[in-house]
Amino acid sequence: MPSFPLCVEDDQFFAKGTFIRYLVLMSIMIYRLWKLDRLAEAHCFSEDVLSGFHPFEQRPQIGSKLANAKRLPMRFFSAGYLFIQSEGVGLAVYFGVSVLIDNFTIFFVHDFCFCKYVTSVALYTMSLASFLPTAAFAYYFQHRWYEGRPWNPMLSQRCYKSKPFFIAAMIFITVTFFILRLKLIEAIGWDATVDGLLNTIGAAKVPLAICVPPLVDFIQSLVLVTAATLQVHAFRRAHEPLLPTVSIDA
Repeated sequence: MPSFPLCVEDDQFFAKGTFIRYLVLMSIMIYRLWKLDRLAEAHCFSEDVLSGFHPFEQRPQIGSKLANAKRLPMRFFSAGYLFIQSEGVGLAVYFGVSVLIDNFTIFFVHDFCFCKYVTSVALYTMSLASFLPTAAFAYYFQHRWYEGRPWNPMLSQRCYKSKPFFIAAMIFITVTFFILRLKLIEAIGWDATVDGLLNTIGAAKVPLAICVPPLVDFIQSLVLVTAATLQVHAFRRAHEPLLPTVSIDA
């Protein structure tokens, strides 16, 4: 177990490099917003010309505002609202919670036996498995419990089919599996394994530790967005008629 003074310099360097994580998350969001903005502008959307274009067909008013907005801040706001309300709600909830609890655990909890950069790599690599229940929940229930559902549970036919219930369930699953992740890391000694692997790398161990969280964030965000998109396509196929309708003239 390394003594604390041996970690100070490496941990300070690691802390300065954590902003890369936020750059990656911001880049992913900007790219998704840019795609929505380009799609809206390319088709010159209005509320009457939206059929078949997800997510505009579900929210024609905000899609029309995005297409007709002239100022960049308004376009950015409209695209962000459209993204979060459709394919990005799972991503926003998951990362909103995970960024808070991950960083608090790494930088403010002092119960770990290893340097902070080691704890970070152990947490993030293990999260590739522990976040899968969150992704699975978003895949199976986002369209059923969030898309087109009311904010007031009392207005829904079933109270669990509402936006607040979906968000609360996402937060609960994320926090629960974060706790289980900590227990698993301790039980199998994953942090000790990571420490040994990083020590074999030598001087490049801290730069590598800095790169792990953004890489994991990219993979997780890709999975969450893809899960939401696939669920929309699956819902459409399930509701498409098996045979084309044929009109018979009298």
